[in-house]
Parts: sequence; structure tokens; C-alpha cells
Amino acid sequence: MPTHTIRLFNESKNGKELSSVVHKDINLKRKIFSMMSEKTELTVNDIAEALNISTPKAGELLSVLVKEKLIRETGKRSTGPGRKASLYILRHDSCYFLGVEIKKYKINIGLMGFDKRVVKSKLDIPFLYQEAGESLKEIVQIINNFLAEIKIDRDKIAGVGISVAGRINVRTGEILTVYHFSDAPIKAILEKELEMPVYLDNDSRTIAYGEFHFGNRKREKEVLVMNLDYGMAIGIFVQGKPVYGASGYAGELSHIPLFNNEKICFCGKKGCLETEASGYALIEKITEAMKAGSNSILKRVLDKKKFLEIEDILHAVEKGDNLTLQTISTIAENLGRGLAITINIFNPELIIIGGGLSAIGEPLLLPLKTAIIHHSLNLVNNDTRIVLSNLHYRAGLLGCCLLVRDKILGLLQVVH
Repeated sequence: MPTHTIRLFNESKNGKELSSVVHKDINLKRKIFSMMSEKTELTVNDIAEALNISTPKAGELLSVLVKEKLIRETGKRSTGPGRKASLYILRHDSCYFLGVEIKKYKINIGLMGFDKRVVKSKLDIPFLYQEAGESLKEIVQIINNFLAEIKIDRDKIAGVGISVAGRINVRTGEILTVYHFSDAPIKAILEKELEMPVYLDNDSRTIAYGEFHFGNRKREKEVLVMNLDYGMAIGIFVQGKPVYGASGYAGELSHIPLFNNEKICFCGKKGCLETEASGYALIEKITEAMKAGSNSILKRVLDKKKFLEIEDILHAVEKGDNLTLQTISTIAENLGRGLAITINIFNPELIIIGGGLSAIGEPLLLPLKTAIIHHSLNLVNNDTRIVLSNLHYRAGLLGCCLLVRDKILGLLQVVH
């Protein structure tokens, strides 16, 4: 991490706690970064008013941040007759944050500047999970190749965010489903290999974070984000803060046992919502229907590849395939039953349907809304707006980069 940023956000120096005055200034600087992340350009008076501090104090803090090369003056704003106030913004190139999204068949990787703009990204890098150790070596190689291509000094990269599906203990840096090694948590292994701080998070939470900060949200702070892909889970925001739970496992809606279907879920239990309302369930139902004699344009795809992917489903929707649309309606109704539970419990202002299946559009959203109305309390669901993602596959990488940035800067407030 860049030296100046380490100095700014270290809560101790040489093992000694910082004074209360210095600690207070650090918190004020964090608030300035948070404000600039949302409003872009600010004046000394804007800062003083928002933080309830004197104008000289606000000017002092901004001067320090300019010297630290974390913000810069960008122009003037008229504040009255003959008066112009200096405008300040975050410096794009003061430091960078790397996001790595590990998906089922590919890896997406991107570099975000200090001002939340993505500098460079590389999408759909082929990747197929093999043995844990070999796959981890390939991930490290993909990251190193990307860093070599962008030609940015590694010392300016403050940290790496890794997004992956599965149960992740964000406190210990362990993935309990894949990449689980007995000698050390994967976080420690990657930090040794990459020689920079590494932060792990679940893919549904990174998608939720991207949707919340870059997506189809207005001013809502009570928000649920559904990651509907091959699997499913929700990201939860209370008063604009992400909910992690005691160990980081909050949001496992997919494993609520809603169905008496005797289907064994990936978690080992029977009847989970995921067995009837996910991408896996959709593909399974379409495949079974075709084997039983139903017609579909996906029959040729299945005969050729021997399996179906979400991309194939989306293509069939575009072509108006009847079997696909009928099955989507069934999946949407099942999903609506699950989301009705979350509405009754959380009373959210907004639910965003994200993930790969969100690209289906209205054929998914309409039956989903109908099922939610049918299964939830009208008194509660009247206050909930339900929308589709406008980011789709971009949300995960954006959220991954932003999460590591906000964790390092101390801007992320977590609800347990």
C-alpha cells in the first residue's frame, strides 16, 4: 500500500496508540473521502458544514490531503458577488485497488482508481476449477499477467479483493467450500504470493455492493439484492450498511427449506429454495422436460454440448422459446415465495434482482412480482420497489473493487 496512505489510516504507530486528536482527524479525513465518493466536487465550506467543524479546520484538513496527494484542486465555484471557492476532488491516481471475480467458468479482473473509476478491466478470462492447489496457481498467474499488462507500479496498488462463490469467513480469510487448505487460510497464501493485502468476500455480497453503489437504486437505504445465477443468495443493507452476520454468512436465503421435493441441495439438505428457484433448477427443469418429449430450440444445444449454460437460456428467451419461458415463470413463482419471506422479515424499500438470470427481463420479473404479492403481507410489500439490475454481469467486479477500497480506507461500516 502506498506509504502516504498507510500513514493516514494506520490506527497505531510503532505499536503505540495514536492520540485522540490524531485519531479524530483520521476519522474526519475518512468522512471527507466518503463525501467526495458520493458528491465528487466539494468546497471548504461544504466540508465544514457537513462535518460541523470550523472553516479553518476544514481548510487545514484539505491542505493536508492535497500534500498527501490524495485529493486535488480542480477549479472554482462562484459563492457570491466577486467570491469564488476552490473545488476539490479525489485524485484518480493516488492509489489503486484490484478486484478479482472468480466465476464458474471464467475470471474477471479490474483495477479501480482512488476516485472509484475503473482504470482497466479484463473480462471472461477462461478458467475452469480443477484441483484446489493447481487452480490457485492459475489464479495467481492470471493476476500477475494482468498486473504486467497494465504497467502500474505495484506499490501503488493498496490491496486485492477476491470474490468467489461459497461460504467465506471474512474474519479468518477462509473459504470453507473450495480453496480450503489445512496449512493456512487462502488469504494468507495469496498475500504471500502477491505481496499485497488480500480481502476475501462472497460473490453475492460483492454483487450486492456493486448494485447498491453503482446500480438501479435511488435514495433507498433498506435494500435487498438478489444474486440470481446458477445458485442464489441475497445481500442485505440496513441503513445503507451491508449486513455480514456473526461470521460473514448472512444472506443464505437459498438454503431455506421451502419445498418438500426430496431434492438434495449442494448444502446437503433437502428441499432448499435453491433446488426450485435457481439457475441450476431452471436448467434441470428444461433438460428434464426435453427428455420427456417437450420441444425447444435448446434441444440442439444440449445434443451438441451435453449441458446447458445460462447464456443458452438467455438466447432461448430472445428467440421466444415456449418451454424456456414457461419454465422461467415456474422458477419466478418459486423465487417469489422465498422473497416474500424476506419482505415480511426485513420490510425493505427496494429489492434489486441481479446476477446472470436478471438479464431475462420482464418474463422473470412479472411472475416474480405476482408471487410476492400472493405470498407476502400487503401492508408490508406496498412499501417495496422491485427492480431488475441495470448492471448485470458488471456488478460483481465493480463491487469487488469498491469493497476492497472501502475496507482499506475504513469507509465500510458493517452490521453484524
